Amino acid sequence: MHKNLLILAGVVAMAGANAQSLYNNAIPAGLADEGLRTGSRPAGGSYSECQLTNTTAGWSAGFAATGLYFRLADDFSVGGPGWVVNSITVWAYNTGATTPTITAGNMVIRSGSVNGGVAATAASFTNNGFTDIYRIFNGQPGDTRRVQKLTFTFNADVLAAGNYWIDYSLTNVAGSLNPFNPSLTKVGATNTPGANAQQFNPTTGLWTSVIDTGSSTVQDLPFWIDGQVVPEPGTMIALGAGLAALAARRRRK
Repeated sequence: MHKNLLILAGVVAMAGANAQSLYNNAIPAGLADEGLRTGSRPAGGSYSECQLTNTTAGWSAGFAATGLYFRLADDFSVGGPGWVVNSITVWAYNTGATTPTITAGNMVIRSGSVNGGVAATAASFTNNGFTDIYRIFNGQPGDTRRVQKLTFTFNADVLAAGNYWIDYSLTNVAGSLNPFNPSLTKVGATNTPGANAQQFNPTTGLWTSVIDTGSSTVQDLPFWIDGQVVPEPGTMIALGAGLAALAARRRRK
């Protein structure tokens, strides 16, 4: 048991020291102008523009009524020997905000489905401030929806291979204001392949698909996950041997 704890401690330590991008649909590799960004903004920065017939700029993950909050969810898959999750980043905006407004949030990772058991819970929330991205309706440039970057930090939680869902809500500096989350954008398309994001309505107690009003298509949410791939069994054995040797040297001193 002691040896297993040493190995796990080593994995967690490596994850903290060598965090890497495990999943990123917000800025897909090779698609710099798709995901969150659709093109340049003349005044500087980028637009995230609703495409074609899309008419919904964002979906709520915030205040609905006293003590009640909408929630948003989207899925991802873990392969191989598993992941050590350090943080998950999402994006949201408040129309007309001139300073970052989102002060708190909570997130859980669920196993298998949006109603699945909790596999991990975020330990803390950070608003990283405004990005240079502005969410706009199709063909309607503007600067009233500046996107904020939000990070949930985890305690190096280990996820085995399988399918998972992020499930989160957000709180503004004034609880009655509602943060909205932009959907993923694919230039020239109304949604992205396989889109299946969900929204929880606290008044009905139900999860339903995140659907754009204008195009009637299901959307996906931008998010990225940082951490480390769990080492393969052979690496784990070597790590365990190294840690055991280190412990033995310390005992001899």
